[in-house]
Amino acid sequence: MYETHVTVQGRLVADPVVKQARDGAARTTFRVAQSERHPVRSDPGQWADSDPSYYDVSVFRAFGTNAARSLRKGHPVVVHGKLRARGFQRDDGSFGTAVEIEAYSLGHDLRWGCTQFTRNGDLAPTLPEARGAADVVGDPARDPYELAAGPPPGEQAEPTPADSGPLVPPPGERAA
Repeated sequence: MYETHVTVQGRLVADPVVKQARDGAARTTFRVAQSERHPVRSDPGQWADSDPSYYDVSVFRAFGTNAARSLRKGHPVVVHGKLRARGFQRDDGSFGTAVEIEAYSLGHDLRWGCTQFTRNGDLAPTLPEARGAADVVGDPARDPYELAAGPPPGEQAEPTPADSGPLVPPPGERAA
C-alpha cells in the first residue's frame, strides 16, 4: 500500500506526553494546530486566520524522548512524517476523524525564534542517571559543553561530512 508523507508547520496545543508503547519503547505524543493567515477581501490591509486543523503526532524511542525534552505548549514546530486518517465513533453516536502523523523528522520552526542543539551521545555518559541509558540527554543548563577545538595549527583534520566535531567540557570544567 502507498504511504502519504506530509510536512506540517504549526504550534503545540499542549505539552508532549510520554508513554510506554506495547513493545516497551518510549512513545511521545502531542497535538499540533495549524492555520493559515490570509488577507480579508472586504477589508484591505486586514488579515485573518483560517479555522485550525489539528494533527495528533507520535514519535517513538529516543527520538520521542528528545521531543518530550525539547518541546512545550505553544512552541512553533515543523513536523514531517507519515499521515494516517482514522475514523471513529464518539460516545454520543456521532462520527469523527482523527488525523495522525508518525513523525520521521521534527524541529522548532526557526522563523519564530532560536533553539540550541545538544547531541545525545556526547552528554549521556557524563550523567550519573544516564550511565547505561543510550537515549538520555543531558541538561545544557546544568552540563555545559562546547565544540572541541580544531586540530593544532599546521595539522589537517580528517574531514567528517555533516559533523561539527565532538562536544567537550569547557576549559576549567571536568566531566564527571
